[in-house]
Amino acid sequence: MRTKFKFTENPNFTKILSLFLALIMWFIVAGSKRDALGQEVRRTFTNIPLSYRNLGQDLVVTELDESVTLFLQGTPQASDGLTPADLEAYVDLGGKWKGRHELRVYAEVPPGVSTVSITPAKVNVILEDLVTRQMSVESSLLGQPAAGLIIERINIVPAEVFIKGPRQKADLVKKVVFHLEVNEAQGSIVSSARLYPVDSRGSIVPGVTVTPELVDVVVNLGLPQKDLPVKAVFKNNGKSVEKSVIEPAVVRVKGPQELLAENTCLLTEEIDLSGRPAVFSLDVPLVFPEGILAAKIDKVRVQVFLAD
Repeated sequence: MRTKFKFTENPNFTKILSLFLALIMWFIVAGSKRDALGQEVRRTFTNIPLSYRNLGQDLVVTELDESVTLFLQGTPQASDGLTPADLEAYVDLGGKWKGRHELRVYAEVPPGVSTVSITPAKVNVILEDLVTRQMSVESSLLGQPAAGLIIERINIVPAEVFIKGPRQKADLVKKVVFHLEVNEAQGSIVSSARLYPVDSRGSIVPGVTVTPELVDVVVNLGLPQKDLPVKAVFKNNGKSVEKSVIEPAVVRVKGPQELLAENTCLLTEEIDLSGRPAVFSLDVPLVFPEGILAAKIDKVRVQVFLAD
């Protein structure tokens, strides 16, 4: 009688079954790990600031998109807690010169996260020459000093500064100014003032920097001044003057504007002619009207020629 062969009695059956069961267990364990780790997730980050790298010397970026959108993918562990501060989007300007360029946008993301796409994927960048120029500082004073005072002198340190910016904008700068309030000031002003690059209309030119940004300013105030001719005053005592020569013939005085307008000359103190020789000279003090002061000198030299 023929004996029926049973597959289960095959000596290799146990080995095959063990291998099969091991494979099943591996898939179960691997699936459990994937479940524990979780499937990769996608996240979208908008308004990521767009920066640049490797800008050439003496070049400046004048046009570039402000931000892009990043589409990212990663495990929950890597994605959880991810913020825009952890991401960077940039264009590479290496080897680029003045002009317009269409460049690919790159992203730098943390480990465990990959970039799926970037919108826009490419952007236009405009590069211009960066120029530096030296310019003198000019003042722009606001208001008027207290009544009767004028600005005598303005000292600025430093008197010259440097502007820096794209050539197209630097060409618009006509002067560098500071604004300083002097309204109703009653004495000298000592201050620091910020500098501004302005065009022919006095408007600030954006995109241009000034170095240094601040200057030290001293504004000296004083009374208005006026030059007045000098007239000699004599006490004759029976003598007459043929001619007199006054040095200096004109003297500068200072005082309130209304008083200066009222006075047309300065007089000397009275010169007594008694006992004088036919020709003599002497220093004579000046007589200043009330409210009028000497700007520099308060006496003159008078040479007198007496008549025979």
